[in-house]
Parts: sequence; C-alpha cells; structure tokens
Amino acid sequence: MSSLRWSWLCALSRRVGAGTTIALATPLNCARMLSISTTLESRKMIRRDKKRRQCVADWHDERLLMKAVAKSKLLPLVVREDAKQALQKQPRDASITRVRMRCYLTGRPRAVLGQFRLSRIKFRGLAEGGQLAGISRSTW
Repeated sequence: MSSLRWSWLCALSRRVGAGTTIALATPLNCARMLSISTTLESRKMIRRDKKRRQCVADWHDERLLMKAVAKSKLLPLVVREDAKQALQKQPRDASITRVRMRCYLTGRPRAVLGQFRLSRIKFRGLAEGGQLAGISRSTW
C-alpha cells in the first residue's frame, strides 16, 4: 500500500537488461533516490509511525464496534462495561490518537502538509526542483 501512495512522488526505478529489477517505493528508498539524508533517529521515528499506523488498521473494525457498544444507551450496563474492558485490553497503539502526522522522508513531526505527507521544507524543495507532478509556483 505504501508503494501506491508513493507512486506519485517516486518513480519505480527500472533497469532492463538480463534481469529486470524494480526498487520498491518505500519512504526510505524515496529518500535515497532523491538524495535526502535521514538520520538514524528520524528513520526510527518513521518505522515507529509505520508500526502504529499498521496497528490502527489492524484493530480499527473491532475498536469501532467496541466503542459503539460502550456508548450505546440501549444496551444493558453489563454489556457496556464488558465492551469498555475489551477496549482497555487492546494495545495502546490501536488508538488513532497515537498516530502522529510525520514527514515521510525526514520524519519531521511539525509543519507537515497532510495531502502530501511532506514537511513544508521538503515540499518546497521538491516542488522547486520539479519533482512533484502538477505542482508549480503560484503567479498572478
């Protein structure tokens, strides 16, 4: 799924010859292809964010059901309490509030453009370099 998200930013590198190799378009591969240096700490944060997003996706349906049961006034109190306990037994990272919007390339947590999941700094650099399709400088 991450390769689909990144297809607009990073073209898959292809080498046609004796064997065809295709590099997957993951955030760190994109950073390497665009020659963006990432520190060890930012790579760690990117991996942690990816893990949290996967946990949220895995538990989403069950969490949604349990929250609906816990909030329902039509159900008996015992059933609602059981639903609340089931919610508490889920991992902490199953909650969407644990996910932080980070730049996919650098791991920067602030000033991230949600549509592109890039920080303002990387967005401007890539846009000025013509590496973002359909993005041009505003003139009037």
